[in-house]
Amino acid sequence: MMDRLALAALLVLAAAPASAASDSEARLCRDAQLEPLLRVEACSRALALRDLTRQQHLLLLGARASALDELGDHGRAIADFDSALVLAPDDAALHLNRGAAKIHDGRPADAIADYDAAIRIRPDWHLPYFNRAVALTDLGQRAAALKDYERAIRLKPDDAWIYVGQGDVLAASGDAVRAIESYDKALSLRPELDDPRAKRANLLLRLDQPEEALLEFDRVLLANPSKAPLWRSRGEAKFQLARYADAAADLEQALALSPRDGDARRALARAYLGAGDAESAWRTLSPDLDTTDDAADLTLAAMVAMLTERLSVADALVRRAIDLQPGNAAAQAILALALRQQGDAQLARDAAELAVAFAPDDAEIAAVASLAGAETSVDRAPLLLPTKTPAQAARAACVADLSSGDLPAARGAGAAWSLCHLAAQSTP
Repeated sequence: MMDRLALAALLVLAAAPASAASDSEARLCRDAQLEPLLRVEACSRALALRDLTRQQHLLLLGARASALDELGDHGRAIADFDSALVLAPDDAALHLNRGAAKIHDGRPADAIADYDAAIRIRPDWHLPYFNRAVALTDLGQRAAALKDYERAIRLKPDDAWIYVGQGDVLAASGDAVRAIESYDKALSLRPELDDPRAKRANLLLRLDQPEEALLEFDRVLLANPSKAPLWRSRGEAKFQLARYADAAADLEQALALSPRDGDARRALARAYLGAGDAESAWRTLSPDLDTTDDAADLTLAAMVAMLTERLSVADALVRRAIDLQPGNAAAQAILALALRQQGDAQLARDAAELAVAFAPDDAEIAAVASLAGAETSVDRAPLLLPTKTPAQAARAACVADLSSGDLPAARGAGAAWSLCHLAAQSTP
């Protein structure tokens, strides 16, 4: 959605031409196709005319307020809505639009009073419930927001955007399945909408359904080729399908569109590793390593440095990552492997045991740490890794092989982007 809020167009629709203000200035003021600044100027000139009727004054104030809100001048917009509501205190549309301006101004709690007033005046109108749900969501009151979305749906079951808002709250609440159901309802009404389709695709990816997600991303990207997050998400879908070279191509595009996106940069490096191109992974990460304070960048770069036989560089990088984030289990595991390669078995064991302590339920960390000398409990149930996607299955196979001591099988498991693969590669 370009704007989560619904705005009442009643000001334009109800604007009947009137004698004193029906000249070109008043028409420009109410022309929603015109640039907001030009509308503000036209409204101001029209409002300066004498002998305006109460209705003309009201319509011009409302139109200028809406234009000011579009410009981002929310304070002046709210002041104009205040003036308009003095003239028409029972105008539900004015309350609705003033509430929207307050939300745009970062004041969702104040906006609720306007939506309450609009509902009191017009209880059968769906838009105040919709907008109040947005305000409640901003305030963290998701259960109350869902109730308002349900009320809006009962009043206007054919409005796709209500289902999108409902889906957003469900997704934020962690209920991906019900969120997808809401997006499906929106798309059944408006199949051309890209917003719910992209959100649906991301949730499918979260639910480990990359093949279905990929179909949706393909469709959305056709209409939105300049949106970096879509390229990054489609790249992740391809990565989960173990199509690493294809994933790298999408992630290259994402990074070209958003060069400072650390998530895209790391995802691209992992895709290169998956495709067997560790040097490209290093070239992706290395330019910013001298200045970064991102522990995730440093940890992944340390792993790539080890894979490309830059052991001293890897040691320095992983120690910086640990300084920034002492509880980073992956960094401790990489340090353990580096120390083991350097022949310091005791320090390697110490780092490995820290890794297990920081991530006691991580099967990959446990397998790598055990290889580096950490003692692991034999009494606990075996740790399991997800295997729903080809990439997940490859990592799980690598970990199983590493745990059983079959290093050649672990190296050939198809998870060259994983910590498990690094452990297998770095062990003679």
